[in-house]
Amino acid sequence: MAAPELVETSPARPVDADRDIEGVMVALGLWAVRLVAALNSYEHMRSLALRAGEGWRSWLLPVSVDGLAVVALVKIRRARRQGLPCKTAWLALCLGLVVSLAANVAAAVPTNVGRVVAAWPPLALLLAEVIDNRHQGGAGANRPAPVPSNPLMGG
Repeated sequence: MAAPELVETSPARPVDADRDIEGVMVALGLWAVRLVAALNSYEHMRSLALRAGEGWRSWLLPVSVDGLAVVALVKIRRARRQGLPCKTAWLALCLGLVVSLAANVAAAVPTNVGRVVAAWPPLALLLAEVIDNRHQGGAGANRPAPVPSNPLMGG
């Protein structure tokens, strides 16, 4: 009778744990940048709309601009998962961020430092989203691998 073979089990590789930690850190960083950009964008655009005489409607401008960015982000992620192009969604995101950037700079303290500080959140958001898109592998990164055809099965 042969001795049973011992099957060695090993805990998760440290590389996997590092990758998980990096993923969490990237996700937290992205959400922090998104939150800061949204809060700054909202307040700057609302104050500009108030100065433009929009009164009670002043909150609608930032909702429309930031809402466009949110819709674009959702579409970019869906397109990436499905391996589809998402040029229109990227265009919408960039347009929303340009409007946010312009509003932030227009509402800033009228000094060079004030304008740079006000301009940073939408620029950081754009850079974070581009980095995340590249980190995730771009369009089609999560697409399943094609199944090789089997000549014996007629495929």
